[in-house]
Amino acid sequence: MVIDLSRCVGCLACTIACIRENISHYREGEPVLPSGNTIYYARTKPVYSPVPSESMAVRVFTQCMHCDNPPCAIVCPTGATYRTKEGVVMLDHRKCIGCRACVIACPYGARTVYRGRISGEPLNSEALAPGYPDKCTFCYHRRNGEGLWTPACVEACAFNARLFGDLDDPKDPVARIVKEGKAIALYPEYGTSPKLFFVPPTRAVMVPRRKHD
Repeated sequence: MVIDLSRCVGCLACTIACIRENISHYREGEPVLPSGNTIYYARTKPVYSPVPSESMAVRVFTQCMHCDNPPCAIVCPTGATYRTKEGVVMLDHRKCIGCRACVIACPYGARTVYRGRISGEPLNSEALAPGYPDKCTFCYHRRNGEGLWTPACVEACAFNARLFGDLDDPKDPVARIVKEGKAIALYPEYGTSPKLFFVPPTRAVMVPRRKHD
């Protein structure tokens, strides 16, 4: 996935779509949200990176990086965290013992654990499950056959700020953008080889920094 920060206007349609698809449960057709800060449990959510020497911050997004070398999978004692053949990092709830080693190991802070209760039924089998270390799945449940699928956050973006594609296909727009160096991965020094890339903003979406930032 590529997130083009120069196209992003900060409308949070991606976050809302993620909550609707993966976080909300439904009772009698109405959404039931986790208690507390629902956005915290969204699998893609805004974070604010301080700008050095300025009283402003840049809005970016954080979510699972779907690493080729995922620390969360390496430390998992039961193999509950694993990579699919497409390279998507997933969680097998049947194997998870709730030790949270994956939460601690993730250098991107991309995993959360909801400890409350939520009534109703989820929309898909990979949706938020209380007590388990939740994470972005690139909406893997939408996969149909061998071809590509469209994650909810990509589908919801009206400004084409999010792209999802095949890095192994040189004709794919995502592969081209990454190959040309227009999109970068966060913290390559970690050695995780993430598969979430960002196009740096040409016009940063700036917000005032809070006094304690």
